[in-house]
Amino acid sequence: MQGLSIANNLLANNVQYNLNKNQSSLQNIVKQLSSGLRINSAADDPSGLAIATNLQTQVDGFQQASQNVQDANNAAQVAEGALQTETDILQRMRNLAAEAASDINSQSDRNNLQAEISQLVLEVNRISQNTNFNGQALLDGSHSGFQAQVLGTADISSNSVLAGTGNLITSVVGGANTFTTVSGGGGASDGTIEVQVVNTGGTSVTATWQFFDSATGQVTASGTTAAGATLTTDNGVSVTLGTFSVADAGTTGFVKVNQYVAAQSSAAGPLSIQSGANEGDIVQIGIQATNAQTLRISNINVAATVGNIASEDAIAQIDNALETLLNQRAQLGAVIVRLNEDANNDNVAAVNLQASESSIRDLNVGQATTEFTKLQVLVQVGTSVLAQANANAQSVLGLFR
Repeated sequence: MQGLSIANNLLANNVQYNLNKNQSSLQNIVKQLSSGLRINSAADDPSGLAIATNLQTQVDGFQQASQNVQDANNAAQVAEGALQTETDILQRMRNLAAEAASDINSQSDRNNLQAEISQLVLEVNRISQNTNFNGQALLDGSHSGFQAQVLGTADISSNSVLAGTGNLITSVVGGANTFTTVSGGGGASDGTIEVQVVNTGGTSVTATWQFFDSATGQVTASGTTAAGATLTTDNGVSVTLGTFSVADAGTTGFVKVNQYVAAQSSAAGPLSIQSGANEGDIVQIGIQATNAQTLRISNINVAATVGNIASEDAIAQIDNALETLLNQRAQLGAVIVRLNEDANNDNVAAVNLQASESSIRDLNVGQATTEFTKLQVLVQVGTSVLAQANANAQSVLGLFR
């Protein structure tokens, strides 16, 4: 049995120990409640802090990536708007070329039509050169990236059925319709081959042909060919004709020739968009140049004094430019769809990672409030008990009475 002691107030010491412990816990729970976090320093949960911090880093990365993707999407929308304007311009140019192809127009009329076409070509160049987003050029080709080669083609754009059997033009370039080089090692020129059956007297007929070079605006080759023969232009395109007769005099066929374009790559490469939280998680956007030269409409001249072939060739050249432009718009539209999906993925990842981080770092407020109330009571009770324990030691004085 332990007796009374005044050298060591053991009761007060025990009460003081528990009171200090409860006060420390109360201070910690107050800090957690005021911050809303279970982990406020590494001492609260070392491993939990490391995991939560890594998760928050990922969350921040995905949120910034989502913003990057949205900026890229906005840039793509700007480029798409400019391409829409260029499409409208090309459609207007095609209408003008079709108007110029009619013989009802005088040379003066064609000159006036060409004046408008020339201004529209300049506008295409201006749009291509000046369209930018935040100072980054979009349509001048500086961020086109790698562009695959485009094979030269020779396609029958218009033909005539012969009075006998078959068509005026039976095949072009051996039926392959694609080529990369011709004799001399050069690429075939853009242009149009016109073939027409001509009555040379009595029952004698022949086919006259001419090649209109889009680049020069001139007929650079011409000749005559017999029925069933094959003609070959200076740029290596071979056209095989059917068997025609005097009954076919006046029938005409056209072959559209498109030159070979070698593979190329811009020095700056495509636009790189950081679309994820981690290194190397990027999306690359290549936008090729859409100026008059790359669209191959810079030399269109419906006022050329070589007959309607200049206007006919202009129609085909503009059709090719429209096809190139629409293909570019389709690719850009696909990029926009991809970027939208990428942004959605970033947002979903950020939300899920934030939930994981929250389960580790955030405070369970309901549980913490209960603990806070308990500790408050314990501290208050401990303070009262400490006072009683200190008073208890004074009972020793009763022994001296």
